[in-house]
Amino acid sequence: MERSNFHRCIKACLLKWTGFFVLSGFLLMLSSCDTTSKQGGMSGRIMPSITGGAGEVLVVMDKFNWDNNAGSLLQDILKEELAGLPQSEPLFDVIQITAASFDNFFKFHRSIVLTTIEAGLEPQVRFKENVWAKPQILVQLEAPNSKALHVLLEENEERIQNFLVQYDRSRLMATYQDSKDPIIQQEIANHHQVRLAIPRGYNMDFSKDEYTSVSIEAPDLSQVIQIFDYPASGPEDLNTEALIAKRNQITKAFVQGPREDSYMTLSPMYQPIAFDLRKGEMNIVELRGLWELENGFMGGPFISHSIYDASRNRIVTVDGYLYHPNQKKRVKLKQLEAIIYSLELI
Repeated sequence: MERSNFHRCIKACLLKWTGFFVLSGFLLMLSSCDTTSKQGGMSGRIMPSITGGAGEVLVVMDKFNWDNNAGSLLQDILKEELAGLPQSEPLFDVIQITAASFDNFFKFHRSIVLTTIEAGLEPQVRFKENVWAKPQILVQLEAPNSKALHVLLEENEERIQNFLVQYDRSRLMATYQDSKDPIIQQEIANHHQVRLAIPRGYNMDFSKDEYTSVSIEAPDLSQVIQIFDYPASGPEDLNTEALIAKRNQITKAFVQGPREDSYMTLSPMYQPIAFDLRKGEMNIVELRGLWELENGFMGGPFISHSIYDASRNRIVTVDGYLYHPNQKKRVKLKQLEAIIYSLELI
């Protein structure tokens, strides 16, 4: 199955906002899934921790189907390009094994797609959590033959993607909630009246009522969260053009390069991707794209959430950007994303 780069880009973006926040739409989706860790014979069981790296998906499928139509389609689903990166990177790193190799070691993997082809089976897809380890997710695909499996994948492509992506994010958000830095959290709350799950390891760079910046800095890495808010005339100010202009204005003032005339700006060659999201009663605009240094040679990806705070008649933006030259950026960007998705007004 062949797809255009445009389709891959848009599809990878859409699964960020379909069923949006794990704290709302995603938990609703999970309520209809087959969960086993707290039900039936599994109740009260102490489960082992998951194995596998961040962003990995283990696929259990026989070699014949993996090398043919069903396997090709499943690889397209799992390896679509993640939008907003300067280099092409897939949504997931995929490991494929056969059922004969699916022993206790592999059963503890964090994210599993388990396929079963057997005559007489009704085609179905089931979503489970915490079957053999915790916090684990399992996509179980059953079909009577290869053709039926291919059709099942076609019909459930977005559901499978959404489940894997959103659960991956929820695990990271839960980790950050458990390890958040209380001093940084309070500083941000005092200046901006928002709550963010920023984990320990970040340092406070700059803190004022109009702008706050925290970061992890290393010789080859800058991983930054910036928060800023400003008066608004109404929700109509929550539009893409205005948000881009305001971000450029803020970063010109606060994110300087090595020269006096160098500063951060959004890349004019790549228009940011914008989507309207909703969390409860709160409208959110998400921007994803690339930044660069005016009169400089730095750049990288960014993601931001902007909301209209009606009670204070203002726009609040939480923005994460990354500088990680000559390195893969997916994992680091997803870490920023998990922090940004934790945004709450207080």
